[in-house]
Amino acid sequence: MNHDKDEETALMRRLTSAQVSMIGLSGALGTGLFLGSGSTIALGGPATVVSYAIAGLLALAVVWALAEMVSTHPVPGGHGAVTASYLGRLGGYVARWNYAVTMLIAVGAEVTATATYLRFWFPGLRLGLGTALCSLFIVSLNLATVRLYGSSEYWFSMVKVTAIVVFIVMGAVIVFFGLPGRPATGLTNLTAHGGFAPNGVTGILAAACMAVFSFGGVENVSVGAAESENPERDVPRAASTMIWRLLLFYVFAMFIVIALQPWTATAQSGDSATESPFVKVLSIAGIPAGAHIMNAVLIVAALSAANGCLYSSSRMIHSLAIDGMAPRFAARTSAHGSPRRAVAIATLGMLIAAVLALVSEDRAFMYLFGCATIGVLVTWGVTMCAHLAFRKKRAAAGLPLPRRRLAGSPYVDWIVIAATLAIFVGLYWLLPVVWYAGVPYVIGLLASYAVLKRTLTEPTDLLAEEIARTPSSTSANREP
Repeated sequence: MNHDKDEETALMRRLTSAQVSMIGLSGALGTGLFLGSGSTIALGGPATVVSYAIAGLLALAVVWALAEMVSTHPVPGGHGAVTASYLGRLGGYVARWNYAVTMLIAVGAEVTATATYLRFWFPGLRLGLGTALCSLFIVSLNLATVRLYGSSEYWFSMVKVTAIVVFIVMGAVIVFFGLPGRPATGLTNLTAHGGFAPNGVTGILAAACMAVFSFGGVENVSVGAAESENPERDVPRAASTMIWRLLLFYVFAMFIVIALQPWTATAQSGDSATESPFVKVLSIAGIPAGAHIMNAVLIVAALSAANGCLYSSSRMIHSLAIDGMAPRFAARTSAHGSPRRAVAIATLGMLIAAVLALVSEDRAFMYLFGCATIGVLVTWGVTMCAHLAFRKKRAAAGLPLPRRRLAGSPYVDWIVIAATLAIFVGLYWLLPVVWYAGVPYVIGLLASYAVLKRTLTEPTDLLAEEIARTPSSTSANREP
């Protein structure tokens, strides 16, 4: 069934504000938190709590810039479509394809991780078969109606949120009050073993560079704008609740992890369910089968992240197809508003990423991770550049700003742009694979644009469309 843009947008708005918020949480609240962040804590020590706060503030600025733009222009493709309108063909092409590819890589990683967790219960399960089964499950959800997808993601994310809240509450009890027959842990681990910041300010900033990627995926909240019941209300509300939840979850969870045991022990822990700090809390509290409970949560967390990332990637491909930057057939939607052909393209990319991760779990997977890492940085940097253009062009046109918007602009925009560049430079020493895999990836992305640019249509001028719908009296509402 084929629809024009207005009909598609009207048909697809079936997500509530709570579901939009949970979609935003799904990508950013993945398995990394549940298994602990040993490599990050190894850099910052107990001061990693500060590092996560710094990274969270950067993510907060990005999310609010996104919410401001997509609530003004709730179109398919979210921030990618808005970026194309305000930064032109090159900016839109890079923003949209980069985001689509980054999310696909993330899906491949998450379904592979899910298959790994399933082997905790089924040791004989082949990793390839488990990955295929998990992929089929995620694809089925994304081929269903938008409402069913929203409901499934809501409950997936609810399980993760509940697990984190239980962990924080139980951990706080163990740290501050203790349990019968077990004294309180106290806060000695925050200052022992080298002090609160054993590696100084450099360690805090280095850990912040790594922590940024825990917040990768917060952009998902913008992609659901076109499918929201009331995007002008739902997107800013979802952005606000989602990012503050992430900040609280990560900062408080890291605080509990560091307070429960020496940070040196956490930094050396492995990446299995039995080594998770969540399992440690369950064990201390005397809850039986803690590893099994944790493994179930890990599976839900990975499936949820994969579900949200595939959703975002397919919607971005759908938006690209509408503007002629992807195969035209992907612009079509089902009678229920689901862009199933775009999901099919995204599924192909997901399978490629998963196969690469399976064929060479060390080298291939790390190269995929390097591409995904730089993809997050590119998304954040381009988003803030688009927001600067958004503000400048709206001011020149005499159009008012949304009631809920990013405070401190343009200064905050430039701070985030400078931070993303600094993080990229710092990762040359912290995570060299970002340079080895990420730089060629960006060069390839730009090269593909150079090859295809003559065939690409001009993106929709969303500002011109808004001006055409705005009464001539708008000038009376200009911002001072």
